[in-house]
Amino acid sequence: MQRGYGMNYMNRKSRDKETGIYVVCSDKALLERINTMLSCRGIIGIADGEGNFHYFVDGRKRPGKAVSDINEIVVRHAAKIESEVPECFITSVINEALVFYDFDMTLMGTNAIFEIIRRMVIYREVYYHGMRQLYGIACDVLKLTYEQAERDIRYAIRRSGFETSGLKTTKILHILADDVTDRLAELKRQPV
Repeated sequence: MQRGYGMNYMNRKSRDKETGIYVVCSDKALLERINTMLSCRGIIGIADGEGNFHYFVDGRKRPGKAVSDINEIVVRHAAKIESEVPECFITSVINEALVFYDFDMTLMGTNAIFEIIRRMVIYREVYYHGMRQLYGIACDVLKLTYEQAERDIRYAIRRSGFETSGLKTTKILHILADDVTDRLAELKRQPV
């Protein structure tokens, strides 16, 4: 009987919050090789028998890189995701909403908010991301550091109609995404 080795790639601090990657095999060297690949590359893609890809992303050491890897996957496969509304309408409606809430359209923070809202509207699963992941979207698209994105977004919010609202940034982004989604739904209901 061969001795089996197993390795759990789950973050031990948040065991019940994250899904782990479990590898069971009889070769410890294989497990070490997989761990090295995840550590170096940060991502591994595997195709199943039907040709669907499944990705394993390592967020143990560099969460920002993990967010960037996930964003790259989403963008790469965006063509497969059918949008009910053309991208030009979404862009127009987001701009309309930002102007409605008195955002200064010349600020980098407003551009960052635009990119975040666009992703939240097109890919609804992004809607439920935490602040770090949402800022990561802006970082990836606009080539900002996390600190720059955070600073610029907060500055843009302070200069907007949300200045005295006392709301958290996440709540403001959700309000904007919901407003854009409602405006798009209204646009779809209008006769052509």
